[in-house]
Amino acid sequence: MASPRSVHLPFRSGKRASSSSAGEPDLAAAAREAVVGFLHDSSMAAPERAATPRAAASPTASTSTMTRVRIPAGLGAPGATADSAAVRAAATLERIEAAAAKVEADIQQALRKQAELQAGAGAAAEAAVRAAAQSWIAAHKSVAAEGRARVILGLMTRYLAVTIALVVITLIFLIITASTAH
Repeated sequence: MASPRSVHLPFRSGKRASSSSAGEPDLAAAAREAVVGFLHDSSMAAPERAATPRAAASPTASTSTMTRVRIPAGLGAPGATADSAAVRAAATLERIEAAAAKVEADIQQALRKQAELQAGAGAAAEAAVRAAAQSWIAAHKSVAAEGRARVILGLMTRYLAVTIALVVITLIFLIITASTAH
């Protein structure tokens, strides 16, 4: 790979137009190299900026923030200028940043949904515990009621037996009294 060319581009946070057509160089690789170059230049320039006061800044430097983008020499198609390759690389970088921002927003939305689901699951678990406690109390009451019903049924069976015995005795006395009266 040939030595990289350097192109200064104004840093913009707005949307850039993206252009892509068949046969263009790999802009993702150019974007990657641009990011790495920018980070390298930024990390190397930080000590220099701290050592140089603002008043001693060069008079040719623009007041706007400039971003240094390295573009590999073999990146451009025949006849393409370094500026157009830099613009395409910057557009690719912008798309990467937009995709990263969308992914971050999607992650935040997923975390909010997860928190909502956890809160809903907590409320559902609490309701399930209350329902289980109520059903246990109802089952305990049902067992107690069944025991009382068995006791009452036993008493009713005895009372019925005594009543049938009394009816039979009454019928016997009635038959005996009716036969002696004839």
